[in-house]
Amino acid sequence: MIKTMIVEDEKPAREEIKYLINQEKDFKVLFEAGDGKKALEILNKNQVDLLFLDIKIPGISGMEIARILKEKKNSPYIVFTTAYDEYAVEAFQLAAVDYLLKPISDQRFKESLIKIKKEIKQNNNINQQLENLFASIRPDKRDKSLNKIAVMEKDYYLMLDFKDIYYFSTREKKVWAHCHKNSYMTGFQLKELERMLPEQFFRIHKSYIVNLKYIKAVIPWFKGKYQVLMEDYSEHKIPVSRSKVDQINKLLNLK
Repeated sequence: MIKTMIVEDEKPAREEIKYLINQEKDFKVLFEAGDGKKALEILNKNQVDLLFLDIKIPGISGMEIARILKEKKNSPYIVFTTAYDEYAVEAFQLAAVDYLLKPISDQRFKESLIKIKKEIKQNNNINQQLENLFASIRPDKRDKSLNKIAVMEKDYYLMLDFKDIYYFSTREKKVWAHCHKNSYMTGFQLKELERMLPEQFFRIHKSYIVNLKYIKAVIPWFKGKYQVLMEDYSEHKIPVSRSKVDQINKLLNLK
């Protein structure tokens, strides 16, 4: 099921788009918004696969929403719906799947949905192939002297140097490697990484492995626990499990 959201300031237009989407069994409209601010609030709290986005809406424009989403991980596919053709070039520069000019005919809308399904299927197949390749490489057969790890970047492997990785975290059953500005999905579990990584990495929580060299501060937390603040990473705080507190004290010379 392709989870869909409609952002359109005119209710009749929202209802028309929703009606057309509901004619296709592979799509489901989960959210609607009539202005840019409300749209971003919903998108920041929920994951959707597809966004039908009007350009000229109150508050934050559709183009600005697309720019914001482009910088996020797992951003939705975007189809612009607008009465203005002058934004088409910028729309496709922002990787829009389609650009629908109002009034949108039923046939044109149906063609767009077919195109979307095809693109999502192709990308899902590529991601699955990459995951299968990662899974086929056993951790105990890797060259530990390489000091690099392969991560997923679109349709190719990107080799990250361990020294450039600030920390690893789990989200939605996937493990992500976080660098200075970008994050990348890996094909590993944290327990596999513990065996692969050099000594400067330490698993401080069931969901986190951090590079000790990039810890900026250790913040006392409730009930004797800590949070660590990573250098140059948007002031991101990571919890330290109670069972790891003594080890952190020794590793960082805290006590």
